[in-house]
Amino acid sequence: GINAEYGEKQCAEEHHVAMGAVLAILSSQALAPAEKVGIEVASNSPVKKKSKPGNDTSSLPPLTALPQEVAIKILSNLTATELCLAGCVIQPWSDMTEDDILWFNLVKSEWKYAKHIQDRIMEQSWASFKKLYLIMDEAQLIFAVNPLKGIEYLQDHKILSKDASDIALYLHKTEKLRKEELCTYLLQHRPDVLEDYVKLEDYSNQSVLPNVLRNFLTKFPAKQCNLGKEQIGTLLIKFSLRYSECNPQFGLSQDIVYNICCSLMLLGYDFTHPLIKNKMSKREFIRNTREVTPGVSNDYLGHMYDNIYLIGPVVR
Repeated sequence: GINAEYGEKQCAEEHHVAMGAVLAILSSQALAPAEKVGIEVASNSPVKKKSKPGNDTSSLPPLTALPQEVAIKILSNLTATELCLAGCVIQPWSDMTEDDILWFNLVKSEWKYAKHIQDRIMEQSWASFKKLYLIMDEAQLIFAVNPLKGIEYLQDHKILSKDASDIALYLHKTEKLRKEELCTYLLQHRPDVLEDYVKLEDYSNQSVLPNVLRNFLTKFPAKQCNLGKEQIGTLLIKFSLRYSECNPQFGLSQDIVYNICCSLMLLGYDFTHPLIKNKMSKREFIRNTREVTPGVSNDYLGHMYDNIYLIGPVVR
């Protein structure tokens, strides 16, 4: 659960810090190999600094003396910025930090979309994968200012096609895009891409509808993106269709899912609005929702009510 994810994240951060420390030591060796003498002189002084077991890094070999595979493995732990800075240390490092394997792995780690078009990328004659990284980074910056121009920039460089499903895949897999511009692009400029975008969502066997809807709407935050009722309604229609398609075993049609979603939004509004003193009871919610959701049990609707009461509204 949450603790496991936190533990994995913490281990990854600690690993990155450790590799950064090793690289810093290797940098000092590359820039000032004479410092070894200073270390030896200091060790002969009366006051000796105790080092923790396993922390003696004075015997690390220079990065250029390591096998290329090992050196590349060390450098693969760096971000793009750190890799560029490492290339400024000495000339041999500059050559290693230009390695295509390093940069292509960075492209795939920061833009998961690249994993899906790997064959298309390989077919193009890139001068280097570092250039590919810089183009995709530049496109992301342009997208934050003008979403249409950002997509066109990728299309001009033949990274992205003009097909709606391809654009949807890029938007769905690129987590670092600003949500405001994502909403603008999908809801105002390219509703056809929005349809393909929602089709990429997988809701199979997810029975707790409020949680699924809440997670979906976090990608389109109403307040942050200044969404109107019509735009929220469009999102609910697309979501309801996809949820119904992914879970035919639940026997919930698109219309029923849509009506439940609307009831959940109204319930959340009722709970959180400061001017509404008499909050809706579970019995009232079940009675009101049952009229537009034929065939849905009272227990199921009761669980929907409990979810909103305990966790909060689906729209943030």
